[in-house]
Amino acid sequence: AIYKAQEQYNDAKFVIIDGEPNDGQDNYHVGDNTVAIYFAEEQSGFAAGVAAAVQLQTGELGFIGGMEIPAVQKFNYGFQQGVAYANEHFGSNVTIKAENVVYSGSFSDTALGQQLAAQMYDRGVKAIFCAAGGVGVGAITEAKSRVEAGKEAWIIGVDVDQYNDGLLSNGKSVILTSATKKISQAAFDMIKAELDGKFPGGETLTFDAKNDGVGLPAENPNLKDDTVTKVNEVLDGIKNGEIEVKTEL
Repeated sequence: AIYKAQEQYNDAKFVIIDGEPNDGQDNYHVGDNTVAIYFAEEQSGFAAGVAAAVQLQTGELGFIGGMEIPAVQKFNYGFQQGVAYANEHFGSNVTIKAENVVYSGSFSDTALGQQLAAQMYDRGVKAIFCAAGGVGVGAITEAKSRVEAGKEAWIIGVDVDQYNDGLLSNGKSVILTSATKKISQAAFDMIKAELDGKFPGGETLTFDAKNDGVGLPAENPNLKDDTVTKVNEVLDGIKNGEIEVKTEL
């Protein structure tokens, strides 16, 4: 749609998130009135993996993705690398079994999310990283019902701080932390650039750890201070190039 609209409405400005204009036939073109923005989801997932492993120390983790598209895959790949890094460098002993990495094929099926989460928790998974939209909402619902019943169940949120989505009757939350992308900041920056006469038309931008475009929420009530310190160490390592997070496994 943007591929067509950027030419048809050349006096308008377009910002596309998590993609760039194409005709559906692998022909890509970012018009002079358009900016394409990507995020380094793998870096955000890596930070979340480190946080989960350091905080929980032992046990099983899981991942529920939506459709198997690059942005979701990168969250998964980064998460698994982050867990491995924490195990190697911070003394945790956390595992992710292949059976607990699932792409649901949907971003809207909340019932499926609840079902998948229930299966993982029944297999002994302590925390599930959900990059799956409404499917993740279903997983949060399952986690909440289990914790209200006195069991352990955590969710790692995605894209934005989902802490409030996981609130329980006691005021606490099942959201351990969230792998965030500063989508609102990116949108704000583009609007400001246009107002300042500096709209970066024709460009493809990536928001990553170096420009604070990805990471964890500013506040993480369910993480210990030591966990947050270690995550910040890792993010600094990514920023200065000491730690490389791959976009594949």
